[in-house]
Amino acid sequence: MRVIAVLGVADHNGWAVCVTVAASRGIPVVVDRRRIELIESGVPSQPYHHETVGMPLPDAETLVVRVRDSVMRTTVARLTELRDELQPQYSIAATTLRNPPLTYVPLTVAEAHASYSVMCRADGMMYHNAVCTAARGLGIAVELDDRGEAIVRAADRLRVGVEEVEHFLETTGERLGPPWRKEHRLAAAAALTALADRARVSLPD
Repeated sequence: MRVIAVLGVADHNGWAVCVTVAASRGIPVVVDRRRIELIESGVPSQPYHHETVGMPLPDAETLVVRVRDSVMRTTVARLTELRDELQPQYSIAATTLRNPPLTYVPLTVAEAHASYSVMCRADGMMYHNAVCTAARGLGIAVELDDRGEAIVRAADRLRVGVEEVEHFLETTGERLGPPWRKEHRLAAAAALTALADRARVSLPD
């Protein structure tokens, strides 16, 4: 019987940090940590904000379609690889991400460029949407959170102090070694919260 796990994702333009947390005898453990690429090599990673600016609209739309296809294809492939590598022992029940930078993905380049705020966030939204779509396509639930609140939410869900969650994340980083930056800690904390909703877990003494 596979162990329930939760994948915490910190997505960026073109790549993401993935931290998978599972319960081992009721104790949460990081069972996988990796960086994955979300776009193929040689494809522009921020087309809305860079390459399409000043480009004739038909050419811009063609470029963005190519980029979005590459992002979706790559993201599905990388998440499938991650799931398959863990699947002999773990079943990824959910993935957690920050709340999206926009409420929608612009349908056209013209729509994205009509607002500077949207243009600056459209690339990030493209990757965020790809991760959510790929995860759901693999049968993995998607949970969104305010990433800056991840540690507080984990403490509340586990009914412990924030200091205890921070200590757990610090000792986890010491065990794993670098890299273990803020985004790793927050992704792990968000995953820990979602895991606690699905399995009986408590922090070690």
